[in-house]
Amino acid sequence: MGIFRKLGLLALLPIFFFAFRTAYNQYMLSTLTYTIDPLAADDLVFDSELYTTLFNHTKWAKVDTFAVGVGIPFASLPKALRGEELFGHEVMKQLWDQRLVTQFNRQPTNELPKMGDGSISEAFAAQVVSVGDKDMSVALVSRPKRNQLPMGFEHIMVQFDRENQVAVAMIRYIWHTKTETPASWRKSLARWSQINGRRQWLLHMATTLAEQKKNQPVKLEL
Repeated sequence: MGIFRKLGLLALLPIFFFAFRTAYNQYMLSTLTYTIDPLAADDLVFDSELYTTLFNHTKWAKVDTFAVGVGIPFASLPKALRGEELFGHEVMKQLWDQRLVTQFNRQPTNELPKMGDGSISEAFAAQVVSVGDKDMSVALVSRPKRNQLPMGFEHIMVQFDRENQVAVAMIRYIWHTKTETPASWRKSLARWSQINGRRQWLLHMATTLAEQKKNQPVKLEL
């Protein structure tokens, strides 16, 4: 019996290792980014002309929101990106490529997205509806639907905190549904996946910028 017990313990080792790595990666995702969940009712995004124009049909909707951000020390940025507008352009380029790769299984373009750029999958479509010097907005449409009205909205914004010498990038996520979805493990899992996905985008972007400066990036093994 002792031999079988030892064999059983050995068989469980890969499971324990996988559980440890999963917990470690989640810890790193949570500690290296910050999350606002949900957005405040008076958040600036709700008063923007673009949001109110696109979503004036959603008075009936249940709105689910969160924001995820990351701070990058100025010392980790290449000198060419230490201007707020140039940094903003690079962030938007990197995050759009992350969306193309992870959500739509497309190749990265390595170009700053333009208004009207988009991509489509069987589940939904995404289209850039605004590109500024320091922010970008993306509208999401659930598919297939007879009435393909925008249901989701993401606002990407960058800001320099010069007092603390940190460049900040933030993604605001807003999703509209027709009915109140009952609380369930599936809903919680889907929401957790959306938040973690954007944490990974931001950390991938931060690591890419650090590599451009030939710094050693944080090895998260995500």
